[in-house]
Amino acid sequence: MKKQKIIHSIFVVLIFIVSFYGRSILNSYVPLTFSTTFLKLSYSYLWWTLLPLLVLVALYGFNNIPQILGLNKGLIFAFLFSIITVLPMIVSSAIIGKIDDNLDFGALLYKTIIAGFFEESFFRGFLFGILFRKLRWGFIPASILGGVLFGLGHLYQGVTLIETIGIFAITTIGAAWFSWLYIEWENNLWIPIFLHTFMNLSWILFKVSNNALGGIYTNIFRAITIASTIIITIRYHKKRGLKINRKNLIINNNVKSISRDSDEFKD
Repeated sequence: MKKQKIIHSIFVVLIFIVSFYGRSILNSYVPLTFSTTFLKLSYSYLWWTLLPLLVLVALYGFNNIPQILGLNKGLIFAFLFSIITVLPMIVSSAIIGKIDDNLDFGALLYKTIIAGFFEESFFRGFLFGILFRKLRWGFIPASILGGVLFGLGHLYQGVTLIETIGIFAITTIGAAWFSWLYIEWENNLWIPIFLHTFMNLSWILFKVSNNALGGIYTNIFRAITIASTIIITIRYHKKRGLKINRKNLIINNNVKSISRDSDEFKD
């Protein structure tokens, strides 16, 4: 079983890397052009979804994919939790910034809910989730790997070296924070999806920053949002105890044997 988990781990990481970098590598040899933004985005996200979905089907079965990723429950709660905790960012951005007149509905949709859903499903649900929840990786190595790759995916936003380092640092830490919330709220992927969506919305709609680094005031209210999610999560789970603890920081010893017909899939 240990050997099998190692093989599956290598397989999952390799599939992730191919899905993440494959489009860029292919495009450097065979440049593709698209007549519409919709086609361009569809092609980009196809790279992020096709191979990971095939892997999930092969390992756990098609019908179990929603539960494996954490999309099978808690949608309404996640929406309310996220909108309440991100409210300080939304209100402050509305006061500090101004609505971007050049932003159309399609671009807003792509940069908020579509980006939030696909990025969280790919980075948190597939990469981090499978490694931590199924393959016995500890929270620290799984979140670091996912966080570093998530941070690398945002380097294009930086103009100067200092700015690029700042963007990498804040997105890497943010990825670990999303991963922690994902696990603490009963593997509910909708929590990071909606948080990601509303946080993007607060900055993009009111044009308060051109990248993930932000400025002094925007980061003050981002810190308030982050702190509120952490405090609420800790207080809510105080009696039962937090799911991320010393028993699963390096190696997740709470992982059970997984199969397509496992009772884990029968809620």
